[in-house]
Amino acid sequence: MSLFNRFDGTRLWAQWMAPKPPAPDVVATFDGGKITTADLEAHAQALAPDEYHEVLRSPETLRLLAQEMATDELARRWASERKVDADETFQHTMEHITENTNLDAFSTKLHEGGIPVPESEIQSYYDKNKAEFGDQPLSAVREEIRTRLVGEKEGQYLKDYIAGLTSNASITRDFTLLDVPEPTDAELRAYYEVNTQSYTVTAQFTVDMLTIPAGADETAARAAADKALLKLRAGETFGAIPAQVAEARIITGTVVPAGRFGAEWDAAVKALQPGEVSDIIRASEMFAIVRLIQAQPERRLTFEEARPQVLETLSQERINTWMKENGSKTLFVLKGKQYTLGQFYKEYQELPPSTQARFAGPKGMRDLADRLIERLLVVEDTYDQLLQVKNKELIDENRLSVLKQMMEQQEVDDKIEVTDAEIQQYYDQNQALMTPPPKVKLRYIRIGLGQTEDEKTKARARADEAYKKLVPGLFQQGASFADIAKEYSEDPETAAKGGELPFAVGETNNPLEPPELHEIHTIVLGLDVNQISPLFEVGDSLYIIQPIERTQPETLSLDKAKPYIKELLTNQKHDDLLRSLQDRLAKQANLVIYDSAIQAYYERSSGTAVPTSSP
Repeated sequence: MSLFNRFDGTRLWAQWMAPKPPAPDVVATFDGGKITTADLEAHAQALAPDEYHEVLRSPETLRLLAQEMATDELARRWASERKVDADETFQHTMEHITENTNLDAFSTKLHEGGIPVPESEIQSYYDKNKAEFGDQPLSAVREEIRTRLVGEKEGQYLKDYIAGLTSNASITRDFTLLDVPEPTDAELRAYYEVNTQSYTVTAQFTVDMLTIPAGADETAARAAADKALLKLRAGETFGAIPAQVAEARIITGTVVPAGRFGAEWDAAVKALQPGEVSDIIRASEMFAIVRLIQAQPERRLTFEEARPQVLETLSQERINTWMKENGSKTLFVLKGKQYTLGQFYKEYQELPPSTQARFAGPKGMRDLADRLIERLLVVEDTYDQLLQVKNKELIDENRLSVLKQMMEQQEVDDKIEVTDAEIQQYYDQNQALMTPPPKVKLRYIRIGLGQTEDEKTKARARADEAYKKLVPGLFQQGASFADIAKEYSEDPETAAKGGELPFAVGETNNPLEPPELHEIHTIVLGLDVNQISPLFEVGDSLYIIQPIERTQPETLSLDKAKPYIKELLTNQKHDDLLRSLQDRLAKQANLVIYDSAIQAYYERSSGTAVPTSSP
């Protein structure tokens, strides 16, 4: 028998031994339920077009869809057995999902014709802005104009709409409950005295620093550092060294907290007088030469310096206690339904930190309570008319998503434990990951290209003009980058600050993950400090950039890396436990996927017939 025939026979044997569906249209069964080809098709057609075509790409992707549908049903069963519908957290989450769905639908309704725009206004707008629309007739831009006018009217329309709802509603408020007593000066001082050790400023040094990465060839790196130090001793400026020693990078006027570059660096810099230049210092994976500008020893903040921090801490403690003690009291009554202070504070705590800051203090919380009342009025007014079949399907889908999240939380997340020994082992075995990429602070000028060819031509001419002022040619002094950024850059927030970005390129929330390098990052990392880039185009804008500070990579200590390693190991364990949970639920429910039925459905759907060989 040939190898081909042996292989073919093995495949046919597997087909014969595979479980047979109870009916030709059944693709999966489990205790008390089944999934048919009609179910599979309905679920696939509910997906977005790209996802739909991806699902139909192969029998394997259809099998994954069938498994997902079966898992969804098992999640519903899990929730039913544990009576999740009665869980307070679940009810609260679903209430918000329903409200958000209806508010989104309400917003869509406004833009689809809820705000009337007379044809006369559309015609008038078109006549006033003919230059913008060029040769396009009114019929071609009517919808665009109507959308713009709806946007202009929407603010006032919503104000009038909400004012009407409020005037017709029965509302009583007791917002005095939001007047949390502020800590007295005596209480602040007492708290400071008990917690003085918490208000310590670490020693820090303001320095200029030249760095040379040690790299694989430490001898060559040390020689480069020696060369740089000789030039400094001969009277050369720090800023001139990178142009003469290719390996050198400069950080100017930066504040370095004690401990950042290790004990050797701290000791060498502490021994310097302001203006004095150090010898070569070995700091982590680099050689450094430092000029001290200013040293500030470790000290404790005075009460007055620490007052804002003490006030913030003690005020938050006071708020939490107040809300707990008064949580059952009624904050407002809306159309006969009571809303307690505790319900309101739960809403407040779910807001992002930036939004909480906007609504901080008694006045901010009063404003937030009024907004909550308005939201509830809109939701109630739109519920019956907007909670249609389409929205119900969306809410059902969201409900299933919440159930699966709760199942994961209780059956997976709550069982994950990452030990210190595991973290230490990962740290020791992955030292290469413990040195994040360099960071670069920069200034930049952005000039938008516009839409038309004429706008693009003008933008390029303007950008060329800015660049020539910065780099006028040989033996000519270029203008200040900050001044040119203020004059030419079309990014108002950074232009006002001389084009300076508020963050460093190369920064990432997780130092164990390298930042994604797009074209701007690549150019930045290829420039020296204070070097001006050529004019370049990214997306719909032209850019000129200038690095102003470069921070060399610093190997993370175990303490700094620990939270990120723990998150990484937690995610790995989560994936393993989740797969185990899915396998366990499938086994308990006797889930069976029928590949022959899926193959037959695939062939019918794709018009592809797979020939079978005779035994």
